[in-house]
Amino acid sequence: ASWSVTPGTALAIATAATAVAIASSLVPSLSVQEKLRRAEERCKHLESQVAVLQRQVKESANQILDPNADIEKQDDITHDAVVQQQKKQQPPTIEDETQADGGIFLKRVGTIRSIYRLCVGTPRQGLLCPNARGCIELDKIGDSSSASSVIGLEQYSHIWIIFVFHLNTKSSNPKRIKSKIAPPALGGKKVGIYATRSPHRYNPIGITLCKIDRIEKIAKTKHTEERIQIHISGLDLVDGTPVLDIKPFVPTYDSVPMDVRLPSWVEGGLATKRNVVIGQDALDDLTVILEKDKNALQFYGQRYGEKTVQETVEYAVECIRQVLAIDVRSNFQTKKAREGKFQAERAKRLQGAAAAAAADGGRGTNAVASDVCTQQLDNLLIQYVVDETSDTKRSTSV
Repeated sequence: ASWSVTPGTALAIATAATAVAIASSLVPSLSVQEKLRRAEERCKHLESQVAVLQRQVKESANQILDPNADIEKQDDITHDAVVQQQKKQQPPTIEDETQADGGIFLKRVGTIRSIYRLCVGTPRQGLLCPNARGCIELDKIGDSSSASSVIGLEQYSHIWIIFVFHLNTKSSNPKRIKSKIAPPALGGKKVGIYATRSPHRYNPIGITLCKIDRIEKIAKTKHTEERIQIHISGLDLVDGTPVLDIKPFVPTYDSVPMDVRLPSWVEGGLATKRNVVIGQDALDDLTVILEKDKNALQFYGQRYGEKTVQETVEYAVECIRQVLAIDVRSNFQTKKAREGKFQAERAKRLQGAAAAAAADGGRGTNAVASDVCTQQLDNLLIQYVVDETSDTKRSTSV
C-alpha cells in the first residue's frame, strides 16, 4: 500500500520526535520529579488544614458575639421535633382549627338539582309539597368513592340535608348583623332570629327533611367520571344549593313526644292553605307540551315512574297546586304578588333560559297581563293571579 506525508503529518512526526528526545534526556533525573510531586501534595494538604482552621476561627468569633446562638438553634430543633412528634401522635381537631383561624372550613359534598329556580315562591317546608322533586348530585371528595359513600342509604326512607343558603343577599355594611326577623305570619312584628327558621342567619346554614325516591349510579364515560344521584321528593331547596352533609332520618332519634310547645303564630298557620284553581286551558297546554316532547319536564315523566302523559300531567299539576297553596312570602313580596308585580322571568337566574325559550319559539315568553304573576317550576313558567279576601289567614313561615 502506498501513502504520502502531508505538511501537517510531517509536523506531528517532528513534534513526537522532539518529545521522545526530551524524555530521554530526563530519565536520569526521576528522583527530582518525585520530590516535586510529594512537595506539591504536601502543599495541598496544608492548604486544606488552613481552610479548616479559618472556619473554626470564624465560628469562634460568632460564638463570642452571640453565645446563645447554638443553644437557641438547638432549642428550636428540639421544639420542632417535639411538635412533629405530637402531630404524629394526635392529629389536630376542628377545635384546634377554629382557635387558630377563627372559623371552620366546610367542603361541599354535593349540589341540589330541583324544580325550584328562584328563592321567591319556594316553600319553606318541603314535606308540605310531597310532589316536588329534585336530586342531589354528589361530588367526588379527594380519593374517596361516591358510590361507596351511599352503600346502605337505600335502606332508609328519608334523609336530613344540611345545606347553605347560597342565594342570600348580603348587606352593604358587613358590620350590620340583624338579630331580629319579621316572619310573614306576624305581619311585621319581629322576633329573635333563633326563634325563626329564616334563611337570613349569622351562618347561612339550613337543614331540611326529604324522602328518598331512588339512588342512581351513572356509569363513567369517555368524557365524564362516574356520578351518583340521590333522587328525592318533598324538598324545598333551590336549584344549585350546595350540600354540606347528608344524614339518615331515624324516628327514634329525630322525633319527640307529642307534648311539644309552639308559638300560636306557628301552630295555627300550618293548617291554612290557599284554594288553588287550575283552569282547563292550563291543563290542555301542559298536555300538548308533553305530547310533543315526553321529556319536556326535567323531573316528571317516564324517567320518574309516570307511565303515560296523563299521569305526568296529573302529578305535575298536583305539585303546582301544592306549591301555590302554601306559597309563603315576605309582606313586601306578598304585596307584589297581589298586585301582579312579580314575574319570575325577570329574575337574572332565569333570563338566560327565557332568551333560549324565545329563540326556540317557546310559549313561556309571551307577554302576560299586568295583573298576572309568574312562577318557574321545573321547565314550566306558571301564570297565576292572587285573589285573596281580607279575612284569609296567612300561611305560617318560621
